[in-house]
Amino acid sequence: MFSTDRRAFLKAAAAGSVVSVFEIPSLASAANAGPVKPSPGSYSFAIGEFQVTMLCDGVFFLPTDSFATNVQPEEKKPYFDAHYLAPDIVRLQANPLVIDTRQKLILVDTGLTPGTEWAAHAGHLAKSLSAAGIEPGSVDTVVLTHCHPDHIGGLITDPTGQFPKADLVLSETELDLWNSPDAASKLPDWAAAGAPAVKQVFAALGDRLHPIKGGSDIVTGITAVDTPGHTQGHISLLVGSGSDQLLITGDAITNIHFSFDHPEWQIKWDHDREQAVKTRSALLDRAATERLLVVGYHYPFPGVGHVVKEGKGYRWLPADWVVDG
Repeated sequence: MFSTDRRAFLKAAAAGSVVSVFEIPSLASAANAGPVKPSPGSYSFAIGEFQVTMLCDGVFFLPTDSFATNVQPEEKKPYFDAHYLAPDIVRLQANPLVIDTRQKLILVDTGLTPGTEWAAHAGHLAKSLSAAGIEPGSVDTVVLTHCHPDHIGGLITDPTGQFPKADLVLSETELDLWNSPDAASKLPDWAAAGAPAVKQVFAALGDRLHPIKGGSDIVTGITAVDTPGHTQGHISLLVGSGSDQLLITGDAITNIHFSFDHPEWQIKWDHDREQAVKTRSALLDRAATERLLVVGYHYPFPGVGHVVKEGKGYRWLPADWVVDG
């Protein structure tokens, strides 16, 4: 999810840099919006024989009025007030994760580009990997749920060197969306200027780039699930080992409050808002019905819990932290 400034992109591209391409001018003061303290760098738990490690990339801010865009102020304001959501900005956590299958080490999403002006408190993936004792060179595969800069940003500055051994996996639809010659016509206006930076990542990786279809296994025990709407090619992941299952939702379910209570409330940052509502509702229903453990990318760290059906909506139930030793 992001906003861009086309002139800033052209200037950066001419200088051979895309580090500070993505900007949200309306949030210039967001870096000072309330206390922001260091979060734990990592948190690990088991899924059968697999080990999952949540990584804290940091936090960033988006305008409150970009959420629940189809809701009247007289309904939206009291709800946001009751849930301590600020009237001007909403804070979002960014939680990449690593899955150790004992055969492969798989990183899911890469956080924001360090030094991003509009996200001064994010871009900490390298520090969190270090805190977890994970060397970037040991990552075998990077999976992108989609190509917004808070998910692909960790690859922007050094696509081939950041994770030197890793292949990049994403959906065929997502690759085609961002890599097509007419990408700008297929993207919302606020997203279009980011396409050249994403294309640079794809071009640099060459034969390390592996598009897949929904329903395909990335490795044994990790399956891509088509969850379009946030972007046309957005995928979630279903992880299974033994009797344990974990659903990684990416940005298909954005917030632990309104996305659960009111999955029909639309979000500016979804490319297809109506499809996103259908996907969000279906994914919440599946998680609740199948009693899946769930990970959300933008949930309060570590973002692990369950979905409970409640009334006409759903409720987020955080999982207890488990500390070995």
